[in-house]
Amino acid sequence: MKTKKIRFLFIFFILYNFFFLSLYSQINNKILVKVGELLITSVDLQNEIMTNLIINKQELTQINIDGVKSYAIQNLVNKSLKKSEINKYQIRQYNKVDLDKYLDDIAKQLNTNTKNLKKRFEEFNISYEVFVESHKTELLWNTLIFQLYKNQTNINIVEVDRQIEKIKKNKSEEELKKIKQNLLNKKKEQKFKLFSRSHFSNLENTISIKFL
Repeated sequence: MKTKKIRFLFIFFILYNFFFLSLYSQINNKILVKVGELLITSVDLQNEIMTNLIINKQELTQINIDGVKSYAIQNLVNKSLKKSEINKYQIRQYNKVDLDKYLDDIAKQLNTNTKNLKKRFEEFNISYEVFVESHKTELLWNTLIFQLYKNQTNINIVEVDRQIEKIKKNKSEEELKKIKQNLLNKKKEQKFKLFSRSHFSNLENTISIKFL
């Protein structure tokens, strides 16, 4: 079993070096995109490509590298747009529990733990800190949307009560109370998602995006 693992790692490192010689030849260390005042560099792109391949358990082949490039660039642009707005409103608070859960879920997906997940990133020269900061951006964005639109998430209680009325048979008061709260939370979440998409769409139309 140990021999197989060593053989796998050996082959993986060969593939890593071989295919990234090609990647490096195509991507020099330069500015690729300017999003407002934020810059996206070739190093950012390289890191994003590698991260996507690793966490999605994709082989390091040139086909997969080429296939994920467009997605990686778009993802970096989207994150930069969100960062611009986060910086504008000076958002600093985010849900640390959600961050820990996300990292734990990714680690489990790769059959490891968060400590070894960081080591795995380091083994392949990928910035673990950038990976963590990337998800922090999403959580900070959630905080921003909540702060901006928290007073616009009124829920139609009558509609919720009608839904409860249809299912209340053979259910206790405690069960109905939990169901109602879950419905309210779900409807609020749906509204926040709508606000998030709308706010992001406005950013795409107002912040300058230049591909260099």
